[in-house]
Amino acid sequence: MTVHGEKSTALYDAGNEEGEPASCTEPDVLIREDYLETSDGVRLRTIDFTPPCHENGRPLILLVAGWISLISAWKEVLRVITPRFKTVYIETREKRSAHIDWKSSPHFSMERMTRDLAEVVEKKVPSGHPFCLVGSSLGSTIILEYLAQTRRCPILSIAVAPNAEFGIPKWFFPIGPFVPCSAYGIIKNIIKWYLRTYRVDSAREREQALKYERSLDAAEPRRLKANALAMKNYSLWPKLEKIKDPVIIVAARTDTLHDMKDMKRMVGLIPSARLEIMESNRETHSDKMGHFIVDQIEARDASMRPPV
Repeated sequence: MTVHGEKSTALYDAGNEEGEPASCTEPDVLIREDYLETSDGVRLRTIDFTPPCHENGRPLILLVAGWISLISAWKEVLRVITPRFKTVYIETREKRSAHIDWKSSPHFSMERMTRDLAEVVEKKVPSGHPFCLVGSSLGSTIILEYLAQTRRCPILSIAVAPNAEFGIPKWFFPIGPFVPCSAYGIIKNIIKWYLRTYRVDSAREREQALKYERSLDAAEPRRLKANALAMKNYSLWPKLEKIKDPVIIVAARTDTLHDMKDMKRMVGLIPSARLEIMESNRETHSDKMGHFIVDQIEARDASMRPPV
C-alpha cells in the first residue's frame, strides 16, 4: 500500500489516527507499507518513508522500535527524520502486526529477531548503499546483537536505552508455559502495577508509564508470552567487545527502567561507542531526539565523503 500524505486506509493503534503513518511525517513524504517475509515464514510489517530530497548515496535509516511499542511513540522523531532521510520503520515479530503461522512453530529468541533485522537490511538496503540503524530498548538490543556478528556494516548506529539483560522474574520461566493466554487481562494489570510501583518513576516519567501501558493494552498475549520465555538466560554483555562499528548509546537521567550504570558499562565495553545523556525517556522520543539523529548522521556522512 502506498500513500502520499493523505490518511492511509490501514489504521494503527486500534484505530487511533495518531498512530497512522501519515501523522508521523509531512505531506510530501511518500509512505509505503509492506509485509516482508522472513526466512522462517513470519511476515513483518515495514513502513517506508521516502522524502522528495532522497537521492542515491544519501544514507538510509532503519528504525527498530522497542518491545511491543507502537509507532505513535516515535511520531515526534519520525516527523523530524523522515523529511530528511529515507526511513524504514520495522515492526518486530512480537508485535500484533506480524503475520504468523503458528503451525510452523516460530521462534521469538534474540537470535531469530537479529536474523530478521539482517534480512530486512538485505532486502531494503541496496548493496553498497550507506545506512544507519536507530532503535530503542529491545530494538537497540537487536541492533547491538546485529553489530556483534559479521553483518553489513552501518555507517552509524544510535541505540536508545538498550537492554543487556531482560529483567523477567525467574519464577516466570517454570510457570509461564502453563499460564493460559486468556489470563492476560489479569496479568497485564499486575505488570502495569509492577512497572508503576517499582520500575518507572511515574511522577517524573508519566508519559513513559502511559506509553508502556498503551503498549501492553495493544499487545497480543500469545506472542508476548513466547517472546518473554525466549529471553531466558539471555545476556548481551559478553558480545559487546566484538562490536567494531561506531555506536552512540543514548541514556536518560530519569529513566529508572534502563539503568544509567548499565549504559556507561556498555560504552566502556564497545570500542567505538560514546554516551549521550538526555533528561528523560520522553525526551529520547521527542523532536529533540529527531534533530540529534539528523545531526549525527549528517556529520558522520560528511566525514566519510572524499574532500572536494
